[in-house]
Amino acid sequence: MTAYVIPASYESSASLKKEMERALRRHKLTRLIYSFGFPLLLLGIWQGAAMAGLIDMRFFPPPSRIAEAAISTIGSVADRTIIWQHIVATLSRLAIGYVLGATTGVVVGVLMAVYGPMRYALSPIIYGTFPTPKLAIFPLLIIIFGLGDASKAALVTLGVFYMTCINSLAGVQYANPIYRDVAQAFRMPATTRWFKVIIPSALPSIVTGLKLGIGQALILVVSAEFVSSNNGLGYFIWNSWQVLDISRMFMGLVIVSVIGGAAVLGGNALERYLIPWAKH
Repeated sequence: MTAYVIPASYESSASLKKEMERALRRHKLTRLIYSFGFPLLLLGIWQGAAMAGLIDMRFFPPPSRIAEAAISTIGSVADRTIIWQHIVATLSRLAIGYVLGATTGVVVGVLMAVYGPMRYALSPIIYGTFPTPKLAIFPLLIIIFGLGDASKAALVTLGVFYMTCINSLAGVQYANPIYRDVAQAFRMPATTRWFKVIIPSALPSIVTGLKLGIGQALILVVSAEFVSSNNGLGYFIWNSWQVLDISRMFMGLVIVSVIGGAAVLGGNALERYLIPWAKH
């Protein structure tokens, strides 16, 4: 009867694989602990400081009181309907402005990078007006588009346009030139060069602009609703502050944070889908 001896190299590789799997599991567990543990720790400190009287509970109610107000609001059909209407109003303005701003920003940015005359003409205007606070332009947008949703969507469009345009321009300009050299050497058609070489090489920077645009859009739409609106989450937060319903104000802030977090997760998913070759 022949005895089979397992090579030592095989045993070492198998043990190495198991050790790597254990290290990966430990890394994921550590991430979860830090991701959820630290926010819970901050909430615990906040709760303890409020209960100990270290902070004014009139303006900084403990998380437990905010949670009670949220449960009470959700439990009421009328309040739940009102909250939902505010969320829908904000999301509709956000979606319209973001789609318009992202589309025009990416197209204009790529065209500026490819065509020199267009870049020379638009770069001074774009880079010169980019530092201007977008909310400072909001009164002008109200004059042009009125007090309705159009002016708020236009403000979001403007903010997202700058983020996506500048990042798209930089992505195409600073992509590895060897890609376009190879495309020209193989005499690829213009359409193939655009959609198989130029845009894919700039995708990491373009997607970064799209992700930054999401945060910018949320900031601008809530800010615009603070200034001029009778609905939306910004109006809900500001109105709650005016009547000193601080718990509802914090509830509105939590809703905005949840929407922002969901938007970031959506941006990460978009990044994994569009540029799967990038490291995450």
